[in-house]
Amino acid sequence: MRLVVLALLSVALAGCSDSSSESAPATMPTVTVTVADPATAEASPEPDTTGSLADAVDRVLPSVVSIRTESFGGGKGEGSGVVLDREGIILTNNHVVEGTTAVTVAFNDGLHVKALRGTVLGTAPDRDLAVIRVMATDLIPLALARSSSLRLGDAVFAVGFPLGLGGPTVTSGIVSGLDRTIDGPNGELTGLLQTDAAINPGNSGGPLVDRAGRLVGINTAGVRQADAENVSFAIAIDEALPVIARISSQTPSTEAWLGISYGSVGSGAAAVQLGLDASVRGASVTVVYAGGPGEKAGLSVGDVITVADDVPINSAADLSKLLATRKPGDDLDLELIDGRGPRIATVTLAKRNPGAQP
Repeated sequence: MRLVVLALLSVALAGCSDSSSESAPATMPTVTVTVADPATAEASPEPDTTGSLADAVDRVLPSVVSIRTESFGGGKGEGSGVVLDREGIILTNNHVVEGTTAVTVAFNDGLHVKALRGTVLGTAPDRDLAVIRVMATDLIPLALARSSSLRLGDAVFAVGFPLGLGGPTVTSGIVSGLDRTIDGPNGELTGLLQTDAAINPGNSGGPLVDRAGRLVGINTAGVRQADAENVSFAIAIDEALPVIARISSQTPSTEAWLGISYGSVGSGAAAVQLGLDASVRGASVTVVYAGGPGEKAGLSVGDVITVADDVPINSAADLSKLLATRKPGDDLDLELIDGRGPRIATVTLAKRNPGAQP
């Protein structure tokens, strides 16, 4: 039976240390991610319930990464991630990378002593998942388990880089609930695992692991409420893998592209920083790519898109959802505002050219 966490509960997404804005991260050409599908993969060994927990942690640590982000306006954030593939593929939460203009990945494997620049291949905001790629070919992927085999009371532990403490943190607990539903920033998140392993800011995107050190979930949120204790949630890996495959197989050239990067103006402070009235909300232009449709339509960094084709735009997520319903060649009528005042522009959406942006 699934549990709907009411709006009365404050679900705190634990990925970023500040309230970074949202954006549509840059994508790259199609890649192949080699991850086992729990529905078809050969059965993994049963978890070792008698061995040392410290030994299991040792097996997991090389596959857990620290993710640091920069966003429009100088904001900084941090989160965690997990290596899925030797060829540089890393999984994290969408809310960790939303609104970012730069992503840096630091490793804990003893091999990569310098942090690497990460590129967001794609995101699934409705599932709070994102796939990052770094330029490496010798990463250590984490073994997978079937989250569907978990039972209430099974031991699990969470690994990540919370609170800027300078190193990995391990918290342990049990599976407290199955198939939970909570309110996320882009709608309901369903099919979640509930655990009492502590998840704090910076843990988001890191792995929830079974007693054998195998990935069963992606930590996404902890509930903060005076009367709530030890209530945390993770995206079940069985639910995540099909989404990861879809993200990673997206062909950029078939996507409708505005030729810009954008973030959210989600607060009065963000609006004032752009020289606008504190009541303005929308998607702020953070980058205009040379030769792209946005440049041709006269868009500039600092413009805020408030309406697109008569649809109110209150965040970057709103604009991303609208673009997903459009195709290359469509005209998109935008209502914009900047420090000089409002104006209207029409952008002809184009196919994404992988060489036109990072």
